[in-house]
Amino acid sequence: MNAVNERIEPIRELMNEKGLEAFVIRRNPNLAWVIAGRVHVPTTLDAACFDLIVTLDSVTAVTNSIEAPRLIAEEFPAGFEVKTINWWEGRDPLLPTGEKIGSDQAGAGRIDLSLEVEIIRSSLIESDIVRFKDICVDAASALGTAIKEVKNSDREIDVAGLISKSLWSSDLEIAFLGVAGESRVRRFRHPLPTSELIGSRVVASICAKRKGLIASVTRIVTFGELSEPEINSYFSLLKVEAALFNATTVGSAFSEPVKAAVAAYPANGFDADEWTHHHQGGPTGYLPRDWPATTTTTRLIAENQPIAWNPTGQGWKVEDTIFTTKSGVKILSIDTNWPMQMVNGRNRPNLLRK
Repeated sequence: MNAVNERIEPIRELMNEKGLEAFVIRRNPNLAWVIAGRVHVPTTLDAACFDLIVTLDSVTAVTNSIEAPRLIAEEFPAGFEVKTINWWEGRDPLLPTGEKIGSDQAGAGRIDLSLEVEIIRSSLIESDIVRFKDICVDAASALGTAIKEVKNSDREIDVAGLISKSLWSSDLEIAFLGVAGESRVRRFRHPLPTSELIGSRVVASICAKRKGLIASVTRIVTFGELSEPEINSYFSLLKVEAALFNATTVGSAFSEPVKAAVAAYPANGFDADEWTHHHQGGPTGYLPRDWPATTTTTRLIAENQPIAWNPTGQGWKVEDTIFTTKSGVKILSIDTNWPMQMVNGRNRPNLLRK
């Protein structure tokens, strides 16, 4: 079975279970998952540039005359039928509707099975795991390479430029780019780059995408001497992350790692309410996060599921992309050229000190 059929087959099993004649896939992350490719033109649009109609024996893409040649040449797998409309026409009239039609999006009388599709794609198939490992390594390396060039006199937007160049040079698109220098690092948890100077510290975070799959990575550079309390504070945050990793087990609820983090913050010198100031992360893969996990999330952690935890506190942040196995979590976004330290038996990123 090829990779596309391996992804589509669970959709067809869902159709049989629900007694459906066809399934319409419309959401960006789900389309990227099916084709292992790019589904957007402007990244600001919620709508993809095509829809897919899945039946028990075919997959048909509906797109317009502008996008069809590129999609056929560069994105669509072999075996897809393609229906092309004029660029001034809408795709909706070509999509089946009614109670015998499922979809990953509500509307048009179709049966909304968006949750079921999200659960199906939460576990990566083997070929996607291989691809994702490469993406995560390349993302970590590209980010590390870029911020090693940063000077404390740079502006945040200069740092963003270095990172952007490095990512694109590694064939990685930017789904998110956050940069905070000394003046903003303690104030904002999602710091979009500004013209502020870096000063003594820069925290850089990326969500980098290739053919739909997204890697999340954070790295930190400091300038000048760090006090012992500052060094200890960062190491303490790595211990919070370790608590998240230890509680991330296949078959457990996503609430369990978050509860572990809630307990780990005060146990490692942070305020007891530190966890309330920023989400701790959650499942990823085809979105930066499908949703942030909370202390009440009942969804179960699946095998081979990509996750990105991102504890923060006292101006520090730790973030890497992992995936789950029955024997524990595997860290994917590894940069062998970045300084590391051992935390709870795992190599974790250290501060790059200049």
